[in-house]
Amino acid sequence: VHPRPGLMTPYLSKDWFALWKAVLREAEVLDMNVWIYDENSYPSGFAGGFVPEAMPESHGLGFTLETATKPAAWTDNTLAVYRIANGAAQNISDAVRSGESQPEGEYVTALVNESKSSPWFGGKYYVDLLRPGVTQKFLEITMDAYKREIGDQFGKRVPGSFTDEPHLAPAGGFHWTPDLPEVMQQRYGYSILDTLPSLSQPVGDWRAVRHDYYQTLLQLFIERWAKPYYDYCAANNLEFTGHYWEHEWPNCRQAPDNMAMYAWHQRPAIDTLFNEYDQGPHAQFGNVRAVIELASAANQSGSKRTLCEAYGGSGWDLRFEDMKRIGDWLYALGVNTLDQHLSYITMRGARKYDYPPSFSYHEPWWDSYHVMAQYFTRLSAALSRGEPVAEILLIEPTTTAWMYQTEADKAKLEEIGNSFQKLVTDLAQAQVEFDLGSEDIIARQGVVEGAGLRVGKRVYTTVVIPPHTETLDAKTVDLLHAFADAKFSLLSMGEPTLQLVDGRPSEKAASLIGRAKAVS
Repeated sequence: VHPRPGLMTPYLSKDWFALWKAVLREAEVLDMNVWIYDENSYPSGFAGGFVPEAMPESHGLGFTLETATKPAAWTDNTLAVYRIANGAAQNISDAVRSGESQPEGEYVTALVNESKSSPWFGGKYYVDLLRPGVTQKFLEITMDAYKREIGDQFGKRVPGSFTDEPHLAPAGGFHWTPDLPEVMQQRYGYSILDTLPSLSQPVGDWRAVRHDYYQTLLQLFIERWAKPYYDYCAANNLEFTGHYWEHEWPNCRQAPDNMAMYAWHQRPAIDTLFNEYDQGPHAQFGNVRAVIELASAANQSGSKRTLCEAYGGSGWDLRFEDMKRIGDWLYALGVNTLDQHLSYITMRGARKYDYPPSFSYHEPWWDSYHVMAQYFTRLSAALSRGEPVAEILLIEPTTTAWMYQTEADKAKLEEIGNSFQKLVTDLAQAQVEFDLGSEDIIARQGVVEGAGLRVGKRVYTTVVIPPHTETLDAKTVDLLHAFADAKFSLLSMGEPTLQLVDGRPSEKAASLIGRAKAVS
């Protein structure tokens, strides 16, 4: 049940749940299940404006880094000011705050911005999912309301909850959360406030700073959003599903590692919209990498079912032929639950052009759609039996991509993304059986044992380091050294570029490449 713009029934109201109960009664008659959609529109997290209303401090934050020849006067949204000289950044915030005059030179000012208010957010704003307590408030307002009203159907007619595109950087720029300096001080021994210019230009130990910043955002995204939601669903006999911003990779500002988030779903999911085939890294239909990320994470976590939100935005002229080719492509790559987007209650107002088609009586083909539905039902049943087995693990170079998330590095980032996208697509088209490896999942679930590198439920005897990999995490490097010690097959593709561990020069990285077999 998906609230969209134009909703007339007040969200989560008494009338809202009266209609939900009517839906459940009809579902009982038709032997159907009904899933919760966890937001009033999207992205998930603001509860139709109720979270900002109950918790004004939840305001989503971002920061920009602005360069000038003299620092601007200190304002309420100034985060820090730096003097850039000799390839280093000096934090001069105290001097600027006190009004001390500064000579001309190169200065960077970090300015915090708040996410904008909008009718889309119930007249409020999108929230900071990394701020402690925000996810708990969202779950309390949203999921506890469903639990109170229809909780007796959790795990029965109501299998789970779908989340839609929760993300970071809601105010643009780089994501900011108030306790980020303290968290990074605790985890890495320095405050990010002393090194912010390294995120946008090559000053100081910029590779390490960028690695640490995005690593921290990813870990907080899991610790403060995904894991609490996953645990809530597990405790209440629900499946957590839904998707992030998987089509943005290798851009990582809104989701540092999409694949890592799938490990915190009972039913991992993506979306694939539109009806235009494209194999690029930001494509939808045709984006092999996005689907194999999903399938790999599910294989590793042991999830029997995966889901894809499909067909949205494909147009009123979408044919059965189109539906089948899109669905077959998804299922061949690892999806086994099809979530058709969308069935509109009415065609009033925005609905006529809001990501058509409508899978309902508005369509002239509706009376025949059961043929397509039965086909994918049978395919879902068949492909959710058994266990996919791949002995090859291809590591995704996401931590390398973290080091190039600036406009100045756009060409380098595109080179990384396009190269890896082509490699994954070529392997899939050659029908090579392989899984992708998120370094976060590897760190949490990986161990070298007698049979190979075990990542959760899957064991690999060949690991591939792709081209343009410049850094790997310390846990990954340690595991791969142990993997090589055990005489398993470690391959390095393309010109060797691995020199860093956690974004820092390391002999361990260089020696690892020396132990890998080079392949073109």
